[in-house]
Amino acid sequence: MNMFVNYENIFFKGVVFIAEMLLLNLLLAVLLHFFGYNVDPYLSRDMLHALATLAYAVSFSQHGTIFDKPTAVIEGIMSKVFRTIFLFSLILIVAFILADIKFSVRFFALFFTTLFGVVFLWRFIARNVYRYWRHLPRNCSKVIILGAGHVASQVYEELRKSRIQGYDVLGIYDDRDPSDYKVDADLVKGTLADALELIKTGDVDEVISALPAGDDRNSFKIMREAERCFVKSLIVPDFQRYIKKGVSLVNVANIPMILFRDEPLEEPWNRTGKRLFDIIFSLLVLLLLSPLYVILAIAVKLSSPGPVFFKQKRTGKNGKEFYCLKFRTMKVNDEADRLQATKGDSRITKVGAVLRKTNLDEMPQFVNVLLGDMSVVGPRPHMVSQTEQYSKLIDEYMVRHLAKPGITGWAQVTGFRGETSDISQMIGRVKQDVWYIENWSFWLDVRIIFQTVFNMIKGDKAAY
Repeated sequence: MNMFVNYENIFFKGVVFIAEMLLLNLLLAVLLHFFGYNVDPYLSRDMLHALATLAYAVSFSQHGTIFDKPTAVIEGIMSKVFRTIFLFSLILIVAFILADIKFSVRFFALFFTTLFGVVFLWRFIARNVYRYWRHLPRNCSKVIILGAGHVASQVYEELRKSRIQGYDVLGIYDDRDPSDYKVDADLVKGTLADALELIKTGDVDEVISALPAGDDRNSFKIMREAERCFVKSLIVPDFQRYIKKGVSLVNVANIPMILFRDEPLEEPWNRTGKRLFDIIFSLLVLLLLSPLYVILAIAVKLSSPGPVFFKQKRTGKNGKEFYCLKFRTMKVNDEADRLQATKGDSRITKVGAVLRKTNLDEMPQFVNVLLGDMSVVGPRPHMVSQTEQYSKLIDEYMVRHLAKPGITGWAQVTGFRGETSDISQMIGRVKQDVWYIENWSFWLDVRIIFQTVFNMIKGDKAAY
C-alpha cells in the first residue's frame, strides 16, 4: 500500500480513537447522572473521567483497530473490541483496588457492558464508512502487474475483490506470446518495457511482479526504476500457484522460512481459553439441562429395544480414536458402524428421527467434551471407516484432525451437514473444516454456537 494510504489509515484510526474517547466519557456521564455516583467520594467525577480516559488510551494502544485488513468479519471486529474493553476494565478495577477506592460492582458491570455494545456498533459503522471512502476512485492505489501467467491471474482477481484496500489495476504487462496468457487478453496493456515507461510518468503507485520463477529476473530493472520514482514494489513468490491459502513468514535460527499452515490454536493462550470455555459451557449444559437428558433417555428406551446411548469409535485430534456418545436413534443393527444414515432410513426410530432433526441426539457428547476428546465447536468427528476411505481420496482430509472434533462446526452451519453420499459433499465439508482451523477465533465459535441453536429451532433439511 502506498504512503498516502498509510497516512490515511493513521488518520482514520485517529478519528476512531478520538470518537471512542468522546463516547466513553459521554456514556460515563450519562450513567453517573441517571444511576448516581457510586464511587468513593474522595475520587471526584473529573478524576474518574480522567482515570477512565487514561486507562482506555492504554487499552486502545495495545489492541487498536483493523481498518487496513482486506477482510474483517464481524467476529474480528468483536474480538478487537472485547479485548480492548476487557483490558480497560481490568486496568480500571486494579487501579481502584490498589488505591483502596470503593466502587459499585453493579454500576461498573453496567458501564463496561454498555460500553462494549456502543464501541462495537461505532466500529462497525466506521469500518463501512472507511470501506466506502477507500473505494472512491480518487483514493484508490494505482497498480500495475508484471506477468500474465497463473500467479498474475490470481493476484488480479484478489485485488479486484479487495474493496477495503481500494486497488485500481491499471493493467498487466508481459513479454510472452498472447497465446500463453492466463488472463483476459484485454487486461494486458503492453510489454515490460511499456511498464517501465509508465512508471517513469509518475502515474503508478505500486508495481507487483507476478512473473514465474526464472522469468522474474526480468523485473529487477523495473523494480529498481520504481524505487527511483518512489513507487512501491512487491514480488509475489511463485509458490502461490501451488499453495492456495495464506502462509506466514517465521524466523528459525535467524533463517526466514515460510510456515505452510498457520493455526491460531497452536498458541497456548488460545488453546487454554478454548479448553476453559469447553469445560464451563459443557458443565452448564449438563447441569441446567439434566431434566431434559432424563426425558430423552426415557423416550429412547421406550422407542425400541436396546441401550439408551450409542457408542461409536470415531477419529479425533491427530488421528487418535475415541468413543463418541450419542442418544441411540436407530434400532439395534449390525451396520451402524459402517453405513451413514440416509433419507428415509428404515433403521431410524420415530423418536430418533426427532432427535436427529433437532440435533438433540448429540447432547451426550458434552461428556466427551469434559473428558477432553472433543470440543464444543470443531470439525465433526467421522467414523473410522470414513477416515480410512476419504483420506485416500481427498488431499487435505487429514488436516481437519489438527483440531479437536466438535459437537457442531463451521461446515455444519454453512450447509455441509448430514449425508455425504457424493464425494463433492465431503470435499466441501473438508474445505470448510480446514478454513475453520486456519481462521479460528473465540467469536467465530460463539457465532457457530448461536447459528447451531437457530438451526435447531428452524429445522435443517439435511438432518435425517
